Amino acid sequence: MKPEDLVFSTLMLPLLGAAIALCGKLIHSHKRIAKSFEYSGAIIGLALPWVALILLGQQVLRGEIITGVVGNWYSGVGISYQFDGLSWLIQVLGFTIGLVAWIYSLGGGPKGPAFTTIFLIQTAALAATIITTDLFNLFVCLEVMGITSYVLIPTSKKPGASLAAFSYLMVSASAMVFFLLGTYGLYRITGSLSYEGISLGLKIISPQNQMIAIVSCTLLVSAVAIRVAVMPLYGWLPDAHALAPHAVSAVLSGVLIKTPLFALSRVLMLFAQGPEVGQLMSIAGGVTALAAVIIALSQKDVKRLLAYHSISQIGYIVSAWGMALQFGLETETGLFLMIGAYLHALFHALFKGLLFLSVGTTIDATGQRNVYVLRGAIGLLRKAGERVPITFFTFLVGALAITALPPLNGFVSKNLITYGLNNSYLYYLLISASVGTVASFIKLGRIFVPGTNTKPSRIKRIRFRSRWVAQLTLAILCIIGGFWTPTVIEIVAKLLAPHQHMVLTAPELYTTDSLLKTLWITFGGIILYLLIQTAPLKKALTMIRTRPRNFKGLFVSFSLGTAALALWLLV
Repeated sequence: MKPEDLVFSTLMLPLLGAAIALCGKLIHSHKRIAKSFEYSGAIIGLALPWVALILLGQQVLRGEIITGVVGNWYSGVGISYQFDGLSWLIQVLGFTIGLVAWIYSLGGGPKGPAFTTIFLIQTAALAATIITTDLFNLFVCLEVMGITSYVLIPTSKKPGASLAAFSYLMVSASAMVFFLLGTYGLYRITGSLSYEGISLGLKIISPQNQMIAIVSCTLLVSAVAIRVAVMPLYGWLPDAHALAPHAVSAVLSGVLIKTPLFALSRVLMLFAQGPEVGQLMSIAGGVTALAAVIIALSQKDVKRLLAYHSISQIGYIVSAWGMALQFGLETETGLFLMIGAYLHALFHALFKGLLFLSVGTTIDATGQRNVYVLRGAIGLLRKAGERVPITFFTFLVGALAITALPPLNGFVSKNLITYGLNNSYLYYLLISASVGTVASFIKLGRIFVPGTNTKPSRIKRIRFRSRWVAQLTLAILCIIGGFWTPTVIEIVAKLLAPHQHMVLTAPELYTTDSLLKTLWITFGGIILYLLIQTAPLKKALTMIRTRPRNFKGLFVSFSLGTAALALWLLV
């Protein structure tokens, strides 16, 4: 099979699987046959692409880049694509979380041919987003990702889920209008939509068109920043992630808010102002990490707390990603930071997906979401049919990973990022956010501690088998990621910078200094948790939680953020 065919199989197999699963919807009166179509579609769309990824991985590790134009059209006319190390890494991220989330949905819902069909279409869009090198096709892929999300969120049938999906729709649609305007601006001055054509056009544009180029870049970046949920453009995310089905929450948090960021990397490399954009984004990332964790501390809904932590953790990723663009991947510091950004994106997908699924299982069994009310979840899960506390174990693995305790994967990726940002202002912002993360998960972990104020609305016997498979898979991956650090770093470095011959020395993570830093962060988190139990801080956190939020505020934030980026590039 040709390399080009392997590349497109990662898109076409999910679409083929979606078509097969949809056949199950057409014959829903025969449940066994419908289920066989659904399961066959899922296997074809989520498992078979791994064969292609394994074969493609051998090629990209050798530094090969597979490029072409869809339909054998002329370059600059047809839709161009590029499959390289970054494409492989993002697709590995998407298919890993997608497969695990679908397995979980068999027991935790939603399930059925319709759900599987939409889920597979979303997976195909994710795969396409990272390989396209055509700006308008990138717009189409982002829109398909968004539309499938709008449809999947209300399938939880939770009160407010439809409104959350509608809010997400309105915000995303508004942002993509600006993305189209930016696309039009670049097409007007370069005459091309392909990245290669835009790059060549930007090198020869007149000084009068430089302003259009900067404004177009600003619009593209701002539109993607909303999808990534960087402060202050995060308002749509908490409701969407908190009210979506648990399997969908894992995908939204683990994959959907990160893929656009790495796709944006290719776009920014076209502009001379790319490093400056990276610098401003890194500042926004640091602020996001700290501000979101403060808001997370104020939450009483367990999934909303996790949703705000998704925003906080994306702040770590954006900080490292932005500074990597500023330094350049040709430098050792820049490459280390991009490795840290990707690894934290991957590891966050694993441990945050694990947390959403573990907490989701607890919610389904107890019917309770209030962190101040729910206690003794281990015992309540036992009453629901879980004889062995697997859910508590998987939650514990996820909580220890997100708080960056060794030897789990979160310790590795967070220390790589802080290693690259050492002694900068971003370093101290992220360390402060880490203290807040520890406090948050002490607060959330109390749901498993026995107590007298537990008021579950019901104890429901649920199907644990498929949930356990998904949760234990992610837990094992979190543990493996912490132990295989040198190998993982070496592989990611080869994939991100295959043609650079610098000697990359991985930092020693288990040094006395790093372990002492982890100890002090943990101690600070415990102190912070005790402080937020005091009356003044409780009142302050309540004010933060109950602050008014509306579409108007988000639109104003978007306008101000876009203006700030434009001024940053112009001044």
